[in-house]
Amino acid sequence: MPLFQAYTPKKTAAGTRNPDRQTAAFRAASSQPHAPRTVRAQVRRCPHDLISIHTLGTPPPTICPYCSRALVATEEVREVADPVPPPTEEEVRERLHKLYNRPHIAFIIIIAVAATFMLSWAILVQISAIQNYFYQPLVTIFSVVAGLFVITRFLFAAFYHAPRENGYEPTVSVLVPCMNEGGAIRKTIERIFSAGYPEDKLEVVCVNDGSTDDSLQHMLSAQTLHPHLVVVDFEKNRGLCHGWGVGTFLSRGEFMVCVDSDTFVFPGSLHKLMQGFVDPQVGGISGHCDIENAGVNLLTKMQDVRYFFSYKVMKAAESVFGTVSCLPGCFSAYRRTCVLHEMDAWINATVMGEHGNFADDRSLTNRILKNYKIIYDDEALATTIAPEGWKQYTRQQARWMRSYLREIWKTGKFIWRKHPVPALSWYAMMWMPLLEPVVMIQALIIAPIQAGAMTPSYIVGVLSITAVWSLHFWACTGRRWWWGGFVFTLCYIGFYSWQLYWALFTLRGKKWGTRG
Repeated sequence: MPLFQAYTPKKTAAGTRNPDRQTAAFRAASSQPHAPRTVRAQVRRCPHDLISIHTLGTPPPTICPYCSRALVATEEVREVADPVPPPTEEEVRERLHKLYNRPHIAFIIIIAVAATFMLSWAILVQISAIQNYFYQPLVTIFSVVAGLFVITRFLFAAFYHAPRENGYEPTVSVLVPCMNEGGAIRKTIERIFSAGYPEDKLEVVCVNDGSTDDSLQHMLSAQTLHPHLVVVDFEKNRGLCHGWGVGTFLSRGEFMVCVDSDTFVFPGSLHKLMQGFVDPQVGGISGHCDIENAGVNLLTKMQDVRYFFSYKVMKAAESVFGTVSCLPGCFSAYRRTCVLHEMDAWINATVMGEHGNFADDRSLTNRILKNYKIIYDDEALATTIAPEGWKQYTRQQARWMRSYLREIWKTGKFIWRKHPVPALSWYAMMWMPLLEPVVMIQALIIAPIQAGAMTPSYIVGVLSITAVWSLHFWACTGRRWWWGGFVFTLCYIGFYSWQLYWALFTLRGKKWGTRG
């Protein structure tokens, strides 16, 4: 099936929803000479909790979702913003071609042969290194286990298939938390409304989390064109989990889709993301995100390769068993009743006795995973903006690392009940990152001092595994910065693997989850 067809909504009784027809409708509506130029919006504010809720075409709430006090009601008259035309079919095809332009089949075969050779070489070196077990037992065991872990991810991912099309279109609420994303939030909102989901079954709840830029103004401007958009304004920053929490309470959809404020949804992706929920045992589904700004610099290209591997291999392998470990906040869907059931414990979670729900998406995923299946749909496409500076990237990785540390042991208490295969992988992931820096010191520093050379089995293993998933990225996407995988590996060995210990020592701090 051509890529564009995979993401284009099907024809319904309301007619065919596609970007070209939406563009024609937009031009016809915008050319009306007597179209109203102002709208009256309802504003409900709680002066105690400093929260305001702006509604236009949906019934306004009457009580504060925090303190249950009656909200103060006012009205405001706003000018209708200039409309933004939805992307045309040609524009969507161009974006998809940029993301997925696979090389010629002969070149893919060459890449596959090269990857197979590298992997076979690594296995041969590992087998021959067993005779040195007593010389470097930790390095030998770790190299074998890590190699098996990555190889089995590829094997399991080979059995993955996306949820099939069922024509399922329930009511959906899209939650968009936002902090200082004035340059992207309007585009994010417009892409959601132009994604082709039925208007009578779609609402969007945007939460301005104490932004100091013009993010709120962009949300309110978009609301003048989309009456089903609800805008929540936190006058003081509360954090991502509170943005999701308020959005969940205010929303009316049977399912909720979480979209980051700098994530852009493809046409048809909201519809595709709902198909897996036909199975009542599914509590959450991850969409697939690529990097919107991948071509900017070395850092974004590195993240692009890493993102692809984490989705197409890691999440695909986990999805085979219904045990996806994290529904990313950039683009994922939840069964709303599951979230409501876990809401109180999730928002009021503690870290070492102190309030600190900073794991956000990972913690919510694992709470739902305990009783439901969590899967991945690689045909529900979106792109997201990745950090372009090393300082911002380092802060992001520290936040994710602390989330990982906090949640991995909690999930380890019940994952063995789900399935023995993902349970073994989970327990391997619990100790491998903690031991890896020690293994690297022994293989790359102590071994040269003692024997005059680095440990060959470890070096060959690392390079071979990196080559395999980097070349896999190239073969599947055609994006030529496959070498970004090696950049990631070098950065991980040199710095980011050690960040785990810093995250461990600062786990109790109250500010480690901030995004500023």
